[in-house]
Amino acid sequence: MAKKPKKCTRVRTGCYTCKIRHVKCDEGRPACARCTSTGRKCDGYPLESLKIGEPKEQRTLQPSLNLPLFTKAGEGISFDYFRRHTAAQLLGCFHASSKDRLILQMCYAEPVIRYAAISLADLHRSFADSVNPNGQLSSNTQHSALVHYASALTHMKSLLCSKIQSMDTFLTACLLLSSIEIFQGRYQAADVHLRCAFHMSEIAKGTDRGAARQDSPNTSIISKYPMIGTLMRMRFQCDLFLDVASTTPGALIKPGQYFSIATPNMFTSLGEAQDILFNQIDRFFRLINQIALAKIATTPGVTSGDVGDRRKYPEAMAGSEVFLREMQTEGVSGLDQWDRAYQAFRGQYAHTFSTPEQHAATLVEIYRDALRMLLQMDHSQGALAHDPFERGFGLLLLRLQLLLDESPQPACTAEAPPVFTLEIGIVPILYFIATNCRNYGTRHAALALLAAAPRREGTWDGSIIYTIAQRSVALEEEGRLDGDPSARGIPPSSRLIGMEAGIDPVKQSAFLVLHQLEQTRRETIEW
Repeated sequence: MAKKPKKCTRVRTGCYTCKIRHVKCDEGRPACARCTSTGRKCDGYPLESLKIGEPKEQRTLQPSLNLPLFTKAGEGISFDYFRRHTAAQLLGCFHASSKDRLILQMCYAEPVIRYAAISLADLHRSFADSVNPNGQLSSNTQHSALVHYASALTHMKSLLCSKIQSMDTFLTACLLLSSIEIFQGRYQAADVHLRCAFHMSEIAKGTDRGAARQDSPNTSIISKYPMIGTLMRMRFQCDLFLDVASTTPGALIKPGQYFSIATPNMFTSLGEAQDILFNQIDRFFRLINQIALAKIATTPGVTSGDVGDRRKYPEAMAGSEVFLREMQTEGVSGLDQWDRAYQAFRGQYAHTFSTPEQHAATLVEIYRDALRMLLQMDHSQGALAHDPFERGFGLLLLRLQLLLDESPQPACTAEAPPVFTLEIGIVPILYFIATNCRNYGTRHAALALLAAAPRREGTWDGSIIYTIAQRSVALEEEGRLDGDPSARGIPPSSRLIGMEAGIDPVKQSAFLVLHQLEQTRRETIEW
């Protein structure tokens, strides 16, 4: 008598990776040891309902099977677009395998997530049509995005009025709603959603008896709620586009406190390495801004209108040498600690990286090198601080070029829409090179890469950023000394010491305020 085939044991709990492999998962958070100890990538866990103060046995999130999922014409098409294109790109290559699956699960259970997803899909379709030579902009798609965003806000209000059943759901709702605002250029409104997310996550952490009180707030919250890492990077992006005068500090925090970010001896994933690195980059720019603002605000005879005036930054930075040196020392120390943890992780797991993970690692390393350059600069020199780093800018550009050669962006079509992600990618670093490196060849090569592939990376619309960078570069190049293509060829009087941009993506225009030592220009550009 033939033996019956052995019945396969179903793995009901644990991470996605262990379930697929049909092995027992230790359910470690944020990544299980069963995966990380063997060099595999832990793809996270199925959706849990994390009701604050409620026993785990009662944590369930059940979609209603009695109501139709889509009630209006076109919603199914938009949701399918979100599922096939938007969700896969939205969170970049660091966390997509687990988080986009989590978001799709939530779409079926939570109306606020579903309507926000449809709105994002419509915005993605509009963006794709705007850069596709054969595309046609549809006012219906743009109108649909606004209608479904309004529906998402209505359900968000209901979510806030009731006891939050799932912190993951709430944070995801904040993420998607702020994304909709960001992709429409409304950074103040996006910041409201982000602040709400951080406030509620702090409350949840404080009411969780299992939370490790001794941990730094950022790292402990990120480990418990991985979506917080993405939210933090979005907040950093919004800060870059908000009014700097609104963050004038009453008193400066010591750099040692500012850069005291808990870093493990070895990272467990590229996502964790990225989270902590961008936290350091965020803190660097916040501290640089605070140093200048505090110096201006405490100068005798200063008026409220002077605070935030970019023309006063060079003098303020020149008078803050002691604080700047302390910032450099602490910042370099923090980055060295990060690099040790990263090299330990890379040395053990680099051989397991997929091609997208290899590209992600290269991008992380490019941002690491850019931060190290910024920490080594003498910022008391103002617009001249970047000149000694011509070679460093050239090396950053070379790595970016190689990265783009290895992962070329296909021509935009209906089935291959342009990059549309919340994560910071190549656009900010290319803008940084084009506007801060005064070497003629390097900055124009960076401009060429910006122009080559339209992409949307959070607050950074590649086409708009290229137009702004091109105008900034052209203004400086008007004063270049004949026959000198090096950074020294741009005299101090011709350099931009500050630039403010009011961007209106709907009208496809931007109002620029361009500050030089001896004059300020105000211009409107269109694209």
